[in-house]
Amino acid sequence: MIEIRDQQLRLLFLTHLVRELQRSVEESRPAPPGLTEAQYAELRSLSTDDLVRLSEMPEPRVAVHIDAGSFEHGLRQAGYIGKRSQQIEHFIRHGATSAMLSKLFRISSTDVTLKRRLFSGTHEKLRRPAMPAPAVREAIQNRWWEIRKGKEREPVRPEDYEALHEGWPALTYATLWAVVHEFDR
Repeated sequence: MIEIRDQQLRLLFLTHLVRELQRSVEESRPAPPGLTEAQYAELRSLSTDDLVRLSEMPEPRVAVHIDAGSFEHGLRQAGYIGKRSQQIEHFIRHGATSAMLSKLFRISSTDVTLKRRLFSGTHEKLRRPAMPAPAVREAIQNRWWEIRKGKEREPVRPEDYEALHEGWPALTYATLWAVVHEFDR
């Protein structure tokens, strides 16, 4: 539990509490546990000046309780979103096509366009990819089969293409995509 000592934060919290209490009365919901009905009624009846004075006093003690489980979930989500944003930027900077980005990251073409505008210097890699020499294409396809071995039933992940790109960093993702899907139809 984290005690809130800052007067402005205490005032913000108490104001929020009063609004929530008003909402619970309007919606005929029981007030949150912790205070008596008389305390709820008195808190709801306080004027703004009274709330300011109450926030300046050391009592009542105002504290925040953080739910550890949902906090952990939030941290994982924030990490995932950050990693995903970095992956999208990496793919865009290394010449991934809009179709590839939409398929791998499930983002709309509008989002792809907006993200492309964020990253300067990507326009020269948007041309139609030239296919590498047949020996290079064969090596790329062999590496792709190694990466995907045992995962045939699983969807292709961006990490699969990143692993492929490590072997041919000079090639764009668009070129690697074209080689991998050369015989699809």
